[in-house]
Amino acid sequence: MSPLSLVRTVVASTALAVATAASAVGQADAPSLGAVRGTVYDSTAHAPLADAAVFLWNTPYRAVTDGDGGFLIADVPPGDYTLLFFHTRLGEMGISPGPRQVRIAARDTADVELATPSTFTMMVTPCLLEEPGPGTGAIAGWVGDGESGMGLPRAQVMFSWTPEGATQPTRLRVDTDAGGWYHTCRAPSDIAITATATFLDRQGLRREVTVSEGGAVEVGFLLWELDPAKVSGHVLDATSGAGVADAEVWLRSTAFRAVTGSHGEFRFGEVPPGTYMMFARHLQYGTKQDTLIVTSGRTMTVDMHVDTRAIEIAPITVTVESVPTTRRAMGGLTITREDIDKVRGRVRDAADILQAQHVPGIIVRRRADSSLCVGYTSGQVRMLNNESGGCVSMTIFINDVRATNTDLALQMPPESIDRIVVFKPWEAGNLFGAGSGNGVLVIYTHNR
Repeated sequence: MSPLSLVRTVVASTALAVATAASAVGQADAPSLGAVRGTVYDSTAHAPLADAAVFLWNTPYRAVTDGDGGFLIADVPPGDYTLLFFHTRLGEMGISPGPRQVRIAARDTADVELATPSTFTMMVTPCLLEEPGPGTGAIAGWVGDGESGMGLPRAQVMFSWTPEGATQPTRLRVDTDAGGWYHTCRAPSDIAITATATFLDRQGLRREVTVSEGGAVEVGFLLWELDPAKVSGHVLDATSGAGVADAEVWLRSTAFRAVTGSHGEFRFGEVPPGTYMMFARHLQYGTKQDTLIVTSGRTMTVDMHVDTRAIEIAPITVTVESVPTTRRAMGGLTITREDIDKVRGRVRDAADILQAQHVPGIIVRRRADSSLCVGYTSGQVRMLNNESGGCVSMTIFINDVRATNTDLALQMPPESIDRIVVFKPWEAGNLFGAGSGNGVLVIYTHNR
């Protein structure tokens, strides 16, 4: 028996029950009855659902949808009802649309819109029914060909994210099914996830999404023949417009990172098209982020403007070459907060503070290229008559963490500094080990 015949048989078999119910109502006045009408939509096929049986639960009132998915159930006594529909297609897919509550009033028609669950809902339902792991959510979507609009089977969907404290991203690959759909129940929650899709020589625009714990998001792709783009730009002071040197610039959840040059310039090559979060970080300016949309095959120029603000020392990613200074028997010469306050009105940064203290043996050099150097004259004879401008820099620590950029450390404003400790070369060699033969400078900040 065909699906249509099955539905019509079910409806026909209730004809007698409908007639009996009408008789049971007695000779009720027809104007006191109501009706319910509406349409049924197939969300998986994106079209009206014809030949669906629509009925009021636990009653003989029912109808069959027409070619436009429409139905009408008339002559219904007033009251609250549960409205359901069924189609053999739903049985084949093993899904249920669930009930719909409807109130029918006398001499009135209630309008309702019914629909099958979407394919996305069906894809993530197994994830939501299972016991989701802590800190995970579901991602599902459809991958299609941009030219034909057809779903692509066995397309590769790649997710990547960088857990807190990690230096390398974690990756997860999922392949699409025969219809181009995919899903994963193991996406990490509350973290930026990069999503990409590829099929042979085609790729989709890169996406960035976040899913809540136990939640689900839909991420779909249309794949095209895309070419990478070249991205360059500048990090600029928002007030003066001057380039900001030695700022770190990166695209989140990617390997694209750069440090700006002397004029604030940076460059990324071969960036896949898509949407990125671009960050710029500088010790004096803090961290700024913005959205970057990269288009296929373009050469793009982007400028980021940063504002001067009070420095908030954030964790600095460094390579630790020795144990923290707090674990050592401390020595050295300490420049206290009181010492700094005495000269605060005439100094602009840490280098000026050192110069104003007139510490024996300490030299401070501001080179022609605006770079800074703090050295110890008796520690290194080679300070004189060399290419470093008469100064070989001391090793600098900020809050017990070695600074990777001595210029930025020495440019720290006095209001951010709590104290400075200076270790002579012979002290530094014993306390800090190899690499500290020119002396060590330790800068401690407020609220460290």
